[in-house]
Amino acid sequence: MSQQLPESIVTAFIDAIEARDFERARGYLSDTQFTYRSPISRVDDADTFITVISRIGPILERIDRRRTFIDGNDVCTILNFRTTMEAIKEVPVVQLATVVAGKIVSLEAFFDASEYNKMFAE
Repeated sequence: MSQQLPESIVTAFIDAIEARDFERARGYLSDTQFTYRSPISRVDDADTFITVISRIGPILERIDRRRTFIDGNDVCTILNFRTTMEAIKEVPVVQLATVVAGKIVSLEAFFDASEYNKMFAE
């Protein structure tokens, strides 16, 4: 059995998130050395990340894939998250993933979080 390429693993992970299959998405993440960083969240544990990201399930309509760049174990994907919320109907996101031994060990997401932050400001 051949090992999956990093791009295939990241694509399958995004597919699982889009399908709101967070259990399947968790299967693509490293059990021992996972980190996630974004403008609104920092997590150093795959299970915690899945709990956090699963909160988008009720508002996620779809994820449009715009472009993917691969550099060894690093996969950079440009996406548009489409939501049901008028204030954040479309969120352009650049996601950088690193895959080691067939698992995603780090994710970093870059996006404008200003509208998101307004929703939770006091």
